[in-house]
Amino acid sequence: MKKLCLAAMVATVLVGCNAGDEVVEHGGIDINNMSQADLQGYADVTADAVTVVARAAQDCATGLAVGNTNQCDIPEIQGNIDIAVAKGSVKVERQQNEIIIHTPTAMQFTTHNAITNGEVITLSFNSTTDDDYIMTMNDYGQIMFKGMLINTAESNAKYWSTEAKAPFTYKYDANTVHPYLTKGNGVITGKDNQHFNWFADDEGHISVSR
Repeated sequence: MKKLCLAAMVATVLVGCNAGDEVVEHGGIDINNMSQADLQGYADVTADAVTVVARAAQDCATGLAVGNTNQCDIPEIQGNIDIAVAKGSVKVERQQNEIIIHTPTAMQFTTHNAITNGEVITLSFNSTTDDDYIMTMNDYGQIMFKGMLINTAESNAKYWSTEAKAPFTYKYDANTVHPYLTKGNGVITGKDNQHFNWFADDEGHISVSR
């Protein structure tokens, strides 16, 4: 696809015309030509980014009454997360047994991960991209999500989506400042509906399979 066409599609997403899946399908990462190490790298970046949003959302929803909403900046966090947050925000809505999470401002971050080479990445959970691009977290810390990531720093931008296929559980050890995801499995999708699966075990280790 020509760069101008792809740029137009991206502009459509940014103004909220429900084109997220289409952008990933046509301009997404080429998963079929990736090594196992590449797959692991993308999974690690994705898991870390999702974890940061989950942490911000849980903090933002603390003490929130059912039916109310709150919006908070996504803070820098420490621990085993290889992400430096530049900016971003979460909007949370408290429902009876869960919170609904969007990112009014997509999280922008950098990472030392070898796949992304320290470039600027964005992660968005925004229903104006596609109706199902949101995150939910229940009162037991189980999260479901579908989000879109963009490597924005390259001349040919890279896109991928990630979606939970079975609930991940967000955990946070305040003693060691160690937020992580456990027990879930998800999928990362690139161009032409190419995809691979990623998993978190009981200790938060991330693995992948084609």
